Amino acid sequence: MGSQGAAGTFELTFGLHNTSTAPCPMDGYPGAQLISASGTELPTHVVSGGNYQFTDFAPAPVTLAPGATAYFNLAYSDVPTGTETACPTAAHIEVTPPHAVDHDVVAINAVVCAAGTVTVSPVFAQGAAQAQTTAPSQP
Repeated sequence: MGSQGAAGTFELTFGLHNTSTAPCPMDGYPGAQLISASGTELPTHVVSGGNYQFTDFAPAPVTLAPGATAYFNLAYSDVPTGTETACPTAAHIEVTPPHAVDHDVVAINAVVCAAGTVTVSPVFAQGAAQAQTTAPSQP
């Protein structure tokens, strides 16, 4: 996972690694659930695509070879909106690949406002044009 941000908007780039011995087809948008430090699910509203350059592009099929990694971008704001005076801190995020039921939990430290709104891009392959607009990926 890599990250960058400006003016209250943060971008995270997540990698989805195929650990199986078979190719893994993917297409579409991942799911996400914010989780507090105590393990409680926080309000989370996932927006597919949205209007950020790094999230707003068409889904395209990706087939992950064994050992390969696909990516997706996630954006959120730490600026309170409406009647919010403070926003909860997510210590973890549960990530579910597109059309999957299995998920993985990743440690983060994110103050997510706008009632837990996160915007996700579709998954994309390494080297895709969308990779040029992402935060640096980290293992």
